[in-house]
Amino acid sequence: VELVAQGGNIQHMPLRNPTSHQFDGTSIPNKWYLTATLSAKHFQSSDQLPHMLSRLSIVSAGQARGLSSLAAAVLRPGAPVAPPTKPVQIRGRPFLPDGSNPLFPEFMASAREEFPKVFSAQGDLSIPEWGGVTRELMDEYLHQYGVILLRGLPLQGSADFGLFMKAVGWRLKDKTAYLRAIQARSMTSTVVNDAVRTASDDHRNYTIEPHNEFHTVGCPRYITLYCETPAEDGGEWPTGDSRAILAQLDPEVVAKFERLGARYTVFYEHKDNAFYNCWQGNVAPTKEACEKYLKALNYEFKWHEDGALSYWQNFPAIRLHPKTGERVWFNQIHAHHETFYKGAHPLFVDKPDEFTRYPVHTTYGDGTPIEREVLDHIREVIWKNCVAVPTQAGDVIVYDNWLAKHGRMGSFGDGPARKVYVSVGFD
Repeated sequence: VELVAQGGNIQHMPLRNPTSHQFDGTSIPNKWYLTATLSAKHFQSSDQLPHMLSRLSIVSAGQARGLSSLAAAVLRPGAPVAPPTKPVQIRGRPFLPDGSNPLFPEFMASAREEFPKVFSAQGDLSIPEWGGVTRELMDEYLHQYGVILLRGLPLQGSADFGLFMKAVGWRLKDKTAYLRAIQARSMTSTVVNDAVRTASDDHRNYTIEPHNEFHTVGCPRYITLYCETPAEDGGEWPTGDSRAILAQLDPEVVAKFERLGARYTVFYEHKDNAFYNCWQGNVAPTKEACEKYLKALNYEFKWHEDGALSYWQNFPAIRLHPKTGERVWFNQIHAHHETFYKGAHPLFVDKPDEFTRYPVHTTYGDGTPIEREVLDHIREVIWKNCVAVPTQAGDVIVYDNWLAKHGRMGSFGDGPARKVYVSVGFD
């Protein structure tokens, strides 16, 4: 059990440090991390246990533990991400949601010196050992930088990536059994193993605008992407700084969403009518199982006469970060709006104006439409605070899902398809 002393003295507490050297801790320095082996013999009476535990807490944001000597030796700060070989077009890009918006920047900014922060893996460790030191690194720095890019890890495919993610040690599925490793999100992807999915199976030309994974996947804390094969042309990771986004959003826009919240509606066709996703494939195979899922998560829902399913729920636009306590713009207001697909996605680009059966849609929490100028503003601010991260084979990029947005730029050409896998993590 990894514990940290809050300060002062802790009496009568035999401890064992990570090297198994025995000692009695009668005065433990504040923020000195130890591994404690505790049993009933360490307490003179049972009522001492709550008293002792009140003097200890699990590692938290304000208590920097520092990396172990091993982690510090093998995970070293790396060179900043280099600019793309050619500018990454945003405004006017085909198959990009609302891509003709004149407010969008023409090209995406290059990565900053520490956004994402790069660490280089240097050493001869097993994949589980790499997972262990990576967990140390993330616990220490991820909430500071928002995004960390790891280069040089010895991963050779999705199986290695799954082994690595299990060794990192985050809980890889939501507590609700129905949220099976981001199974219920609206987009298409494929289960690879019990820790990993394909990042997206949607058409390679389509740009998945920067977003947070949100309500349909249980609001995970961590998003980890692994690039096995980069695209030859495009396919960059657009990486958004949510701290800067919130700071630059119009305060009146933020205040209205804080007051009303946002209503998220999901629509799935029945498999017999589906040309994209269906509820049998993305949620559960039977109506009974779907309803159990929806009721467990407090959704309202409706079955359509043709067997299609709609469900919806209101969620706040602003939350407090679970580690730092800061206010964060953590939502999917723009990327859950019907315009995420309408006029942009290759399977929906030619739908007539009267078509309404889009996979997702958002409104204000009272059901009123979100004004076009508000959506334009949100997307403008997001794109202006994104940087382009060109992918390399073997790259692993980890996002604090509450502090940073991830996505995928469309790729072009006739070369091999980009292969990227995803794993989500929960506290």
